[in-house]
Amino acid sequence: MKLRSMLASMAALCLLTACEDVFEDNSLEPDGSVPSVKVNSPTKNPTVTASQGLQVYVTVVDKDKVDKLDFQVLGASGEKPLIDFSKKPNKSVVEFDTLVSLQGIVPGTYTLKISAKDMRTNLSEKEVQFTVVK
Repeated sequence: MKLRSMLASMAALCLLTACEDVFEDNSLEPDGSVPSVKVNSPTKNPTVTASQGLQVYVTVVDKDKVDKLDFQVLGASGEKPLIDFSKKPNKSVVEFDTLVSLQGIVPGTYTLKISAKDMRTNLSEKEVQFTVVK
């Protein structure tokens, strides 16, 4: 019986040691390792029509899991975002692929801003400009 208790204690100790980040003081504080954000689409100032929409495909990787992804379409004059939505994937590797409707967006140059925050509140941002034509 003592052998079982000792083995169970050793196993528990190993598990707790492997999860040491959970028990550190201020474990939710930024640790300097920002999420890696790769914008697969759109790339380098594409031209799209409002009727076809904007293909958005991103890959985000983070060791502390991606807590939140924010997507915004910003105009050139600094007004509030024309399009604004978020996702909460709670995964270490996230592939997000969607078609963003641009109905009602007038021709011009816009910026797609993508922000990724991990569970420790580290933040990474990417921006891609695109042009909407008739």
